[in-house]
Amino acid sequence: MDQTSAAIVGKEHWTKKGGVRLFLWEKRATGTQDKRGTIIFVHGSSMASTPAFDFQMPGKPDASLMDWFVRQGFDTWCVDMEGYGRSDKHRDINCDIPNGADDLEAATDYIIRTRGTPKFLMYGSSSGALRARLFAQRHPER
Repeated sequence: MDQTSAAIVGKEHWTKKGGVRLFLWEKRATGTQDKRGTIIFVHGSSMASTPAFDFQMPGKPDASLMDWFVRQGFDTWCVDMEGYGRSDKHRDINCDIPNGADDLEAATDYIIRTRGTPKFLMYGSSSGALRARLFAQRHPER
């Protein structure tokens, strides 16, 4: 089986931001190739992370952005921001850009503890780019 048709298996993770549960989805590069880095995909305000970045379509292995980057040697993660997807939606708040940057802080804290990853690449779509930018401004060391 060639590398483009090999199944890439994801793993779900959960972390907390205070009393809020956040859902994370991970797909890792495997094999003996050198790892090229860790990418966190940050969704916008239209939909959750997995439909945006890990869309699966039979016969179209590049439909999933996460799978494509895993085949290039990257570890990949996405996180459902508070109020989206599988993450908590119980607080009566506006899930704005600063709140999303807080979610990314909690997510990267978890990934650092779990995988020992000290630095991240981020790809944000739409308002996800603004969340990623604010997170990077707050945490340039990551």
